[in-house]
Amino acid sequence: MAPAFPYTNYANASAGEPITYCVGPKSTSTRFDIHQLLLCTSSPLFNEPSGVPKIITRPLYLPTIDPTIFRLICVWLYEGIPPAAETPNDLLILMKIWVALSKLGIWEKQNTIMRLGMALMQPREFTCGIETVRWVYENTAPGSKLRGYVVAIFCQRGAEITKEMFSPRIEKLGIFRDAVKFFKILNRVRAGNPRGVDGYGFHASEDVLYMWDVNDPSRVVATVVVDLEEVDYSRIRYPLPSFLVWGDRWEDLPDKFFFIHKNEGLKEGKEVLKQLRRM
Repeated sequence: MAPAFPYTNYANASAGEPITYCVGPKSTSTRFDIHQLLLCTSSPLFNEPSGVPKIITRPLYLPTIDPTIFRLICVWLYEGIPPAAETPNDLLILMKIWVALSKLGIWEKQNTIMRLGMALMQPREFTCGIETVRWVYENTAPGSKLRGYVVAIFCQRGAEITKEMFSPRIEKLGIFRDAVKFFKILNRVRAGNPRGVDGYGFHASEDVLYMWDVNDPSRVVATVVVDLEEVDYSRIRYPLPSFLVWGDRWEDLPDKFFFIHKNEGLKEGKEVLKQLRRM
């Protein structure tokens, strides 16, 4: 049988024989053929420990991946341009791409997806719906970094709370259990961001002392001093920053908390690795 997309569309883009993927449910799967050397340079799954490319003699199956998502990954691999993300709905697409990349062990691009999602969701008017979070939880294992990542976004850009969010289907996934943990982090961020309201200008004098307890980083000590006058705390609010934060020290990048490393990429790709070991 003749090779299929993307091998045929990028005949001169790489080298090596095609690796065949059957993507989607077995009865209706879509075939993709990718240059072997391109995969070898993108994922450690396709190389022997010595660095030599593995010999792959049979198609690899990814029954849980959407062929549309896999096609986006193929274009990205060959053209070097990640998928565009412009609207809040695109966050779910990015999450699906991350999961598909994890099946292939393409860990560096998983990290790129996290940066893209971060940039996408910076506007305060953008919302992360519970359905996006639910999809992530239903398609990842407990402890997945993607779960922590999407919960961090949801806690800061979540839609209005509705009763549907507390359905048995949502509750059993543990989304709100994890959200409570991150809300505690956000509370520590708020503690270091006092702002006066209704013209109350205490902050203009910068008479704010904010520090962490060196023996307990989770404990925040915040003291407000205004020219020895009594502070009117009823006119002080503690908002979150306008940008997304990922830790209680105002970290503005997700890298330190949620990035995937090479060895983790090998573990994430166990489904494909298991098939490769049978060859």
